[in-house]
Amino acid sequence: MRKTIDADCGSARPYRLKNSIQHYSWGTRGDKAYIPHLLNIAPEDDLAFAELWMGVHPNAPSMVIDPESELKILSDWIAEAPSERLSTDRSNDFPEGLPYLLKVLSVGQALSIQAHPNKAQAESLHKNDPEHYPDANHKPEMAIAIDHLITLVGFISNKQMATLFLDTPELRTLVEKNGTKISDLKSVVMKLLEFGSSHPGEIESCVSALQSRLRFKDNCNETELLFLEQAELNDPHDIGLLFLFFLNLIHFKPGEALFLPPGVPHAYLKGNIIECMANSDNVVRLGLTEKFCDAPALTEILVFDETTDFLVETSSDGYITEYACPTSEFRIKSLDLPQAESTVFSLRSELTMFLILEGEISLNWESSSSACMSIYRRGDSFITPANLSEFSLQAKTNAKLYLVEIPNR
Repeated sequence: MRKTIDADCGSARPYRLKNSIQHYSWGTRGDKAYIPHLLNIAPEDDLAFAELWMGVHPNAPSMVIDPESELKILSDWIAEAPSERLSTDRSNDFPEGLPYLLKVLSVGQALSIQAHPNKAQAESLHKNDPEHYPDANHKPEMAIAIDHLITLVGFISNKQMATLFLDTPELRTLVEKNGTKISDLKSVVMKLLEFGSSHPGEIESCVSALQSRLRFKDNCNETELLFLEQAELNDPHDIGLLFLFFLNLIHFKPGEALFLPPGVPHAYLKGNIIECMANSDNVVRLGLTEKFCDAPALTEILVFDETTDFLVETSSDGYITEYACPTSEFRIKSLDLPQAESTVFSLRSELTMFLILEGEISLNWESSSSACMSIYRRGDSFITPANLSEFSLQAKTNAKLYLVEIPNR
């Protein structure tokens, strides 16, 4: 007889997670708040629901719900038996525990324009400025659109910049005033970063002139409309308002994903997304924020590569779709399981984290003496430890899940 999870089902079993919500001001609110809807909790109209964190980062660590004991911090739970819980053969590769952080982001208004350092740059930033860079890890990052995602990502090309200067004389005047070579994007960006710190009045004048012209322009393009919106929300001295014109504005459809390597400037503008990254909270900000911006650090980490394609390739095997990812910290997959269908996970040796976006599933496994089952529904997150070598998932209703694994060597 199959039984629901209890003590007879052994220590090699799945565990539910209790996670933290971050209420950053850019999150969605009220009826538009996705995270409360996902978790089946009541939203508060005056409270923004921005991020749901699943992982071991000390800013908002997940808790393990252990049927036999009290709640435990996930990092502590892993540390008690890393070879059984994290990885049967690679736990020594990750002495700090779980190497990734999984999130749900619900973006109601633009995040700050930012970039992430590589590992060496992160170590240097953390050593020299631990207040603003709280850890020494890099932050390669993937974002997958749940319903849609509008984002700024990567610099435009030199050819696009030439057109920009023809259409936006205010920007050209500002750049030429500094004697900068206006045909070279990197030179323009570096000069603007320097100028934003040393001549904020000139930035304000340029922003004001742009506003005055664009308010009366018929048929503003999407970037111009974005500038007018952000100029009303941000300080007129904010250099990020001008950098809006130098970044690619891209729409991602449901299920489409982008990967952000180190040094790529970006800002999420609107949408609900799954986000997975190395276990870090390091962000070097450029603008559109009241938080600390670091132009000197950006001059060291920004990359200028016109050939980068940010759209992530996928491959499918049965009901599972894997998102191609060049990192050593995580692999992320989606699982679309029709009602009554099942899929088997076998020959496992690493911890896997799951999040259910839609539907209801049963997780089935065998202990030494019992056939065991646990039920999970929309909004639930859970982990299967490394020593649970085989289990199956069966959909009680049409179900959609995301899962994150530690890559093989």
